[in-house]
Amino acid sequence: RSAPLTWPGHTFFANLRSMRAWQLLAIAWVTVTAPAAAAATPHRRVPHAKASLATFDPEATSAPSYRYANLSREACLGELTERQIEYLAVADAPGVLAPVRIPNGVGGVRYHTQLPAPERTSSPWEVFDCRLVLALADFSTILKAHGYDEAIIFSGWRPPGKRWPQNKLADRHPGGLAVDVKQLRKSSAPDGSETLDITANYHGSIGSPSCGPTAQLPNPPEPKATELRAIYCEAVAARIFTSMLSPNHNRAHFNHFHLEVTPIVTWRLIR
Repeated sequence: RSAPLTWPGHTFFANLRSMRAWQLLAIAWVTVTAPAAAAATPHRRVPHAKASLATFDPEATSAPSYRYANLSREACLGELTERQIEYLAVADAPGVLAPVRIPNGVGGVRYHTQLPAPERTSSPWEVFDCRLVLALADFSTILKAHGYDEAIIFSGWRPPGKRWPQNKLADRHPGGLAVDVKQLRKSSAPDGSETLDITANYHGSIGSPSCGPTAQLPNPPEPKATELRAIYCEAVAARIFTSMLSPNHNRAHFNHFHLEVTPIVTWRLIR
């Protein structure tokens, strides 16, 4: 009869018994800890894979982004009403605290995808968490000052997987807390002559700061590039988003601005 297969120092069958024991221990651990995990804070404290790029903000709690991100559902919707911001409540949006649609825009700026109008009324990509809408209202003030009243987006909410727990909140796009903006437009120029396109006009460099004393100027420094950079940096200075990622962040962001509010954290991620 052939000898049993072996691992160093143990027979195959001994290891099989050991594996079963560890599996039982793992199952027991999950059973004990699962209730505690379910009761934990629903938002992750470090939601970005590259959180090491973030900068601690000693004055984070005074930033509009911090206040917006940490509002309750009731407080946020109440502020929309107080500001007279029109919205449509969304009945079912897993992962989102206060899901809404803003078909008429906010602050004089319309935020929408390039889907046909009939599809946009039911598209998940045009659902936003109320807290992000408050930040977008502030961003609209900057856009309007530059004459832009339309922001074309790739997406706002991106629904989490089908197995996402019913009452668990998400962050970033699955939580409706982020939006990817690809173009800024002026409705007064339907021919596109007054459009700022992130892909065509940003003219940045991966790894370079977008704003501040060490930032590199757009190359080439054409007028559209200069204005697009000015809009971006004015939003950075206003501290209305926790994270702002431009084409300078990495290749994945070559064609959009990622704008996000993040609950709990006291850092900012600006690239």
